[in-house]
Amino acid sequence: MNVPQPKGCMTVGLATLIALGSVPLFDALGTGQKLKAQSPTLEPHQAPAPDTAPGSDVGTKKAPRIRTPDYVAFLSPANSGVTRFDLLHERFKQGHAPLNLITTDRPEYLPLRFALEGSTLLEHPASHVTQTSDRAVTFSWKEPGLRVVRKLEAGKHPYQLWSTIRISNSGTTPKLLKLNIGTYHYVKRSDESGGFLHVTSAKLSHGVCRIQDDIKREDRKDLLRKHYYKGNVQLAAAESTYFVNALAVDTPAAHSCRMHVSDRGGTAKNPDGSLFLIDLEYPSITLKPGQSQTYRTLGYFGPKTPEDLRRAGHGLAKVINLGFFSYLAGYLTQLLSAIHRYVPNWGIAIIVLTLLVKLLLFPLTAKSFQSMARMRLLKPELDKLNELYKDDREKRGAATMELYRKHKINPLGGCLPQLLQLPIWWALYTSLSTNVQLYHSKFFLWWVDLSAPDPYFVLPLALGALMYVQQKLTPTAMDPAQAKVMLYMMPVMMTGFMLFLPSGLCLYILTNSVLSITQQKYFEHASISAAKTLSPDSGHDMTTEAVHSPSTQAKPRKATNRRSRRGKTKAART
Repeated sequence: MNVPQPKGCMTVGLATLIALGSVPLFDALGTGQKLKAQSPTLEPHQAPAPDTAPGSDVGTKKAPRIRTPDYVAFLSPANSGVTRFDLLHERFKQGHAPLNLITTDRPEYLPLRFALEGSTLLEHPASHVTQTSDRAVTFSWKEPGLRVVRKLEAGKHPYQLWSTIRISNSGTTPKLLKLNIGTYHYVKRSDESGGFLHVTSAKLSHGVCRIQDDIKREDRKDLLRKHYYKGNVQLAAAESTYFVNALAVDTPAAHSCRMHVSDRGGTAKNPDGSLFLIDLEYPSITLKPGQSQTYRTLGYFGPKTPEDLRRAGHGLAKVINLGFFSYLAGYLTQLLSAIHRYVPNWGIAIIVLTLLVKLLLFPLTAKSFQSMARMRLLKPELDKLNELYKDDREKRGAATMELYRKHKINPLGGCLPQLLQLPIWWALYTSLSTNVQLYHSKFFLWWVDLSAPDPYFVLPLALGALMYVQQKLTPTAMDPAQAKVMLYMMPVMMTGFMLFLPSGLCLYILTNSVLSITQQKYFEHASISAAKTLSPDSGHDMTTEAVHSPSTQAKPRKATNRRSRRGKTKAART
């Protein structure tokens, strides 16, 4: 016999499934397509490889670069913007080519490009570009009375690119100047829009600005109206699910952050794509003759790996959006990374993590399944009530509640522990949804990328089958017609949600479902064994009698005793 599940629990479960469908969908890239422009674009296999020796002047025609074990940054010799930023780790390769994080190619929209208001100096190419080493390049501009020198160099930690700009007044009159540094990101509307079942794409991008400890994260719709934030600006960034192009303020302090989206080649209602324009704005300064001002800014171009973002400092780790339960999700992400240090396979690490979480929640799940097991023993009586009042829903509901009251069973006893676990489930789900460690990580067989959907849909179909088994094991107290609809609808919905979600998420839910079914069968077996132990010699089923309260079992004995006393009194009178 099966456990009747309260209608409220089923509603909560359905709402949770619908909510899970809004979790960002991973794909093979996570960055936008290149912006179509008049200037030529560089395909991955066409990456320039300048043969400049350290300390040499590369002029204005050759492309300088900065190379580290983690990336190669190709720079514009004209305006010192980043034309390409190739990630070198094998895990990030697209086929045989490195992943390029720069999604724009027009000179005015190159990340790290800076502007100097109050001067026309930067409207012309740099007068000198010097490759000082493999990790540093220096640019210089000159005009009468003003000189600008910019040094771009690799940071100590991965994906860091430091910008140091020194502005000097070499003239005889004061100069009023204002420096802006920007980063830009382009994504096609077809790539960032929702796909099947309106699942959100990983290419969906946001503008991010941090004012002190307050994070402003705006999507395309909000940024169609220009956003301007003033205060103690810490960073400005353009992000997608996996990657981020960020500018962090070092010295001096920036006083505002400007974020805007332009619909390139279309209209607001029917755009071809979205161009995110993110700028750091520094206060205006007046340089007297002989004075100079130095600006240091950290650029971070790379994956949203928690450890690398923490190393970069400046609050960059906060660009990872872990949702409402971010504090808890952060710990789960750290736990998964700790498991991976001992279990090199990320798929197995997810299974181990799911098992540990299941053990942690065992006291709550035990109470839930125990409550459901007690209700399971009432199944024959519930079936009788459904048959007796099959045409009267109100009487059937009242009789069912009376049966619960009679046997002192809380119909929500199995549901409340599940509700208490929802924060942990959701935090685990979001931590996996935003975990770039799963990007191109192999499990086994054809699961070569845990961030991508199962190519043969084996995991989603297996999950749908397990959902059907769970529904069969836990029928509801609703009428048979509704129960039959839910029996088939829930597995179909679950399968539909999982078809195009990452296989890593499917693996987590599949493992959790297997463990839940095992727990449920264990407690059902224990409850039946306990019921049979109450009357081992009885020839009839004791499952229903096992849940009867002592008070209801004592009433017949009291009546028998009264009849016996009346019989003895009558005999005495005779």
